[in-house]
Amino acid sequence: MALITLSACAPFQPYTEDSSDRYYIVQPGDNVDSIAFLLETTPRQLQRANPWANSGKLQPGMRLSIPSQRPGQDIATSEPGKQQLEHAPQDIQLRSAEFIWPLRQFEVSSNFGNRRGRLHSGIDLRAPRGTPIHAAADGRVKFAGHKRGYGKMIVIDHGRGIETAYAHNDRNLVAAGQRVSQGEVIARVGRSGRTTGYHLHFEYRRHGQALNPVHRMQAAL
Repeated sequence: MALITLSACAPFQPYTEDSSDRYYIVQPGDNVDSIAFLLETTPRQLQRANPWANSGKLQPGMRLSIPSQRPGQDIATSEPGKQQLEHAPQDIQLRSAEFIWPLRQFEVSSNFGNRRGRLHSGIDLRAPRGTPIHAAADGRVKFAGHKRGYGKMIVIDHGRGIETAYAHNDRNLVAAGQRVSQGEVIARVGRSGRTTGYHLHFEYRRHGQALNPVHRMQAAL
């Protein structure tokens, strides 16, 4: 049974200096790919907004302009409590068996969609602290570390522009660059970052655009 509450996972708020200019402040361990994922954009769009920026030149404290056109802004409906299925021609429907849920048992504490006027870009899966988190599919770990708002987080690149993210972890068990297999334990459920309870914040993205994971997993809720 899915239990819907709206307080489990606080939405990430990029650092802004004023109402007319929006910036992200580079954090230790950041690179272009990880920042693009965090800001719900693509590395290409991020570099277009910051032509001088590349992973080799980024230093903590640097200020990056946030691209004005960000994928995923219009995926959720503006009416609270409703969700809208995205219709992207380039989003090839994958076979349902290709991705599995990252937890074996869980309750849904917050769904994908509009929440308090912002897009909640993933789905929150409530489970006890220390519950094993499994890789949804084969891939390469793109990021494993700590992100403001997300806490301890892992991002896996599955190829074809598809990435999955696992956030608020108690422990990360894999490192960046490591190859992982579907079902492999990669982390443990926690409450790191901006959150009010133990759960996994799980995201599914294609070419930087956050999509509803429910319609792309092996077993729909």
